Amino acid sequence: MSRKLHNEAEFAYGAGQVNPRRAVNPGLVYDMNDMNYIQFLCHEGYSGSSLAPLIGSKSVNCSSLIPGLGYDALNYPTMQLALKNEPTTAVFRRRVTNVGPPLSIYNATIRSPKGVEITVRPMTLSFTRSLKKRSFTVVVKAKPSAISSSLVLSGSLLLR
Repeated sequence: MSRKLHNEAEFAYGAGQVNPRRAVNPGLVYDMNDMNYIQFLCHEGYSGSSLAPLIGSKSVNCSSLIPGLGYDALNYPTMQLALKNEPTTAVFRRRVTNVGPPLSIYNATIRSPKGVEITVRPMTLSFTRSLKKRSFTVVVKAKPSAISSSLVLSGSLLLR
């Protein structure tokens, strides 16, 4: 998406159309469980008492939970970062499970907007069996000049 071509930028994607053949075999999945979502909501500033009705408990003690990993405390394919008028760096940590062929290799392809540097380590994820897990880190560094040209910037990371 380009802000110059689409005023809605990132908000124009929508849910899209599901490709049934690809949906049956996604290759990689980002595992999440109930506790991961609770950790994320605590990280976002929700109080334990406000989360209680969601999980069917009297209360949740957010301070006693192990924080989720990375800038957003979430193991999810999407990443977002609020840029400031100063150099900004965020580290996103992700863990994927291979549900594709046992011997699979996924290479990272990165596209970053002007003024934003995105690095991925490792750049290649190799799997020797199904259901094997691998972790990777995405580091985003943005210069203040990046936000002066647009309200919303878009980059991408493709593992293929």
